[in-house]
Amino acid sequence: MVLKGDLDALVGFKPVTGSPVLSIYLDVDQSNSANLNRGFEVSLKNALRGVEQQLGDDKARLSAFQEDADRVWDFVSAYTPAGKGLVAMSDASEGYFWHRNLQVPMPNEAHWAAKPYVRPLVEARDEFARYGVILTDRRQARLFIVFLNEVEETRETLARFRVKQFKSPGMDRIWSQMVFQRKANEHAKWHLKKVVKMMARLEEEQEFDRLILGGPTEAVSVLETLLTDRLRSRLIGLASLPVEASEKDILEETNRLEQEHQRQSEKELVDLLLTAAAKDRRAVTGLGPTVRAAVEGRVMSLVYEEGRQEAGGECARCETLFEGQPQPCPHCGGYVDRVDDLMERLVESAVKTGESVELVRGEAAETLEREGGGIGAFLRF
Repeated sequence: MVLKGDLDALVGFKPVTGSPVLSIYLDVDQSNSANLNRGFEVSLKNALRGVEQQLGDDKARLSAFQEDADRVWDFVSAYTPAGKGLVAMSDASEGYFWHRNLQVPMPNEAHWAAKPYVRPLVEARDEFARYGVILTDRRQARLFIVFLNEVEETRETLARFRVKQFKSPGMDRIWSQMVFQRKANEHAKWHLKKVVKMMARLEEEQEFDRLILGGPTEAVSVLETLLTDRLRSRLIGLASLPVEASEKDILEETNRLEQEHQRQSEKELVDLLLTAAAKDRRAVTGLGPTVRAAVEGRVMSLVYEEGRQEAGGECARCETLFEGQPQPCPHCGGYVDRVDDLMERLVESAVKTGESVELVRGEAAETLEREGGGIGAFLRF
C-alpha cells in the first residue's frame, strides 16, 4: 500500500550528484497469463536492458547502473506476488531501497535518473482515488475507506436496541404491532444517524472525495436523507450490495461505480478547461503555455491525456523547464539539458507544490488531444 507520506517522500527526495536512482514498475498480476511461472521477471529483464542500452559505452555509468540493477534483480528473484503491481526504487551507492505492492495494474518500465520516477504512482492515485463506502440495513452497518483499489480501513456498528413484540388478542394485538413498528423505526433511525456520524468522522480523518452507499433500498433511502451536506456532496452512486458482502465483491462493484463517475467527470473537466482557455479565463492549453504557467507558479490544476509523452529542456543551474532546449537559459544564462520525459518533471513539480494532477482517458483524452494539444492547466491567476 502506498500512503500519502510515501509519495511526498519520493517527490521530496534529495538527489546526490553522480548517484542516480533506479525506478522499477512491474505488472505482476497473476490473473495475467504472461506473469505466470514468474513471467514478470522477463519484463524486468527487458526493462533493465532498455536502460542499459541508453547508457551506451560509458563504463563508469554502466557499472553504477549494474549495482542498482543487481539489487533490484535480487529482490524480485525472491519476491512472491502479493498484488497486481510492484514498484521498487534503488540507489545502491547510497544504501537506499524502497518498494511497495499495489492492488492496481502498473506498466512494465524502468528509469535511471537523479530522482525516483513517480509519474505512474501519481497517475494511479488519480485513477484510483480514495473513497468511502457504507453498507447498511436497519440494524447493522459496515464502513470502508478504499484507496488504490485496496481497503484501507473498516469499521462496523450494530444498533443497540431490540424491540420485542408480545402476542395479545384483538385490538390489543393491533395496537402492539403499531407500537412495535413505531419503536423499530425510531431505533433504526437512531442507528442510521450513528452511521452518518461515524462516516463523517472518517471523512475528516481520511479526506476522501467520493462516497458510495449500499444495502436494502429502504435503509439506504433513509440514510441518504440523513447525510450531512459534506457527505451528500461526495455521494456518487448506490451499490447493489448486501451488508454482508465479501471484500472482493465490495471492491469490484464500488470500483465499477467509481470508474463510471471518473470517466464522466473527466469529460466535464475537459469541456470546462477548453471553454475557459478559449475565453482566457485562468486556463491554458497546449504544451508551451502550460510549461510557462508551471514555471511562473500559476498552475492550480494540471490536466493531460493518458500516455502523453513530451521532450523538453531543463536549466542545469536554475532548474527552469522549457518546451524546447534554448541555449543559453534566458533566465540565468546556464546550460539547458535535454529532458526526455518533460511530463514527469511537470507532474513532480505539481505534486511538490500542492497542485492537483488530473489524468484523463477515453473520450475526454481524445477531445483534449484534438482541441487542446493533449495538455492544459487551470491557473491561480
